Amino acid sequence: MGSGQIRSTLLSSLALIGLLVSSCAPPFRHYAQVNECLLKEDYNSALTPIKKNRKAYTKPNAALYYLEHGIIAHYASDYEESNQCLAQAESIMDELYTKSLSKEAASFLISDNTIPYRGEDFENALVNLFMALNYVELGLWEDALVEARKVDSKLSVINSQYAEDKENVYKEDGFIRFLMGVLYEAEGENNDAFISYRKAEEIYRTDYLQNYGIYPPPFLIENLLIAARAMDFHEEMAEIQTVYGDVAFMNPAEKKEMAEVYFIHYNGLAPEKVERQWFVPMPDGYVVKIAYPSFERRDYRISRGEIALMSLTSGCSFRFPTVLMEDIGSIAVMNLENRLDRIKAKAIARATAKYLATMAAVRSVEDEKEESLALLVQIAGNLVSMMTEQADVRHWRLLPAEIRVGRVLVSPGEYEGEIEFVDAWGGVLFSREGERFTVEAGEKRFFIHRTIR
Repeated sequence: MGSGQIRSTLLSSLALIGLLVSSCAPPFRHYAQVNECLLKEDYNSALTPIKKNRKAYTKPNAALYYLEHGIIAHYASDYEESNQCLAQAESIMDELYTKSLSKEAASFLISDNTIPYRGEDFENALVNLFMALNYVELGLWEDALVEARKVDSKLSVINSQYAEDKENVYKEDGFIRFLMGVLYEAEGENNDAFISYRKAEEIYRTDYLQNYGIYPPPFLIENLLIAARAMDFHEEMAEIQTVYGDVAFMNPAEKKEMAEVYFIHYNGLAPEKVERQWFVPMPDGYVVKIAYPSFERRDYRISRGEIALMSLTSGCSFRFPTVLMEDIGSIAVMNLENRLDRIKAKAIARATAKYLATMAAVRSVEDEKEESLALLVQIAGNLVSMMTEQADVRHWRLLPAEIRVGRVLVSPGEYEGEIEFVDAWGGVLFSREGERFTVEAGEKRFFIHRTIR
């Protein structure tokens, strides 16, 4: 091959690589418009830019489209459409779970962006969590339990692929276990309810407290003790009360005459994945670029919700806060940190391979006494390496940072109220009037609120 042909090939290769890199880049530009709509709580309008940019979510990013569409539909209370989209996302991610060797090879040569997005490990589990909540809102308890059980089994399967000392911190989900307890209780399955509440308490007391600073919510312990008494588990009750002696609870028969109302509050936006990079200058003038992803937390002012309810039947009033039950922001950060060493090792190996390939090409040209062409080959090779070495920053961008829950036991009747959203100092940022509702004895009622401020 002559020097002119080599130059032409180099330029063509650079153009092709640039096109390939740009085609793999995830489409993020329209999210500013989406976030504006979310801030205004205009969820139907938030779907417009997602749908409008449907073609921008190329095949490698197909799961992302359904994840975002599904979560916005959930916020918009279109629970059936949300489940349709989330089920499609789950199907794509499950299919991609069995890796394609050819695509893995391409990712080693170019970047991780060439691999179809199959979701972060925690995102895979949260798909089923939100599907379970969709079914809860639709009143389909059995379907909700099916999705809730999937969360647990999926986390077990995901972590089984890693060595014991390299498993994710996020191995079990306390919130979904608690929700399972509530659903089993609603179905009259007291033993299953006790088992779920007991497992939730264990997760919060050990895993969630240690990793995210989340204590077991008082109403979880209250429900656990009621379930234990309903099953006449006196030994277990005594053991629980030894740890939580200050938690009061009522007789199971008395609770059956009450209604249980839950306020689920999605707060803030989960961290945003960004690229971090460092450069290593080599003695021959070549510069090695190493790129890797990192989650960067996004600010939000709301600290919690304060719910005020008044019974229009009896005139009794209630006031109670939401408490943190799922720290998605911390789960995301720690989940990525768990595998960051593996990501960096792959990036270093990939950059090294590109460097060695470039220098082999340089030596080949130098052997033909083409020094100026050898320099061009080195520059071109370095440019290709820089252009293709991009961190995979794709992620489920519209997840909440937190799931907070408020819960109260009330007598049957008609209620109205509001929820105030307060900052860390207790100042009320804004309030939202709740819908008027009626509850019956033994009923479980759920209300969902979304804020990103």
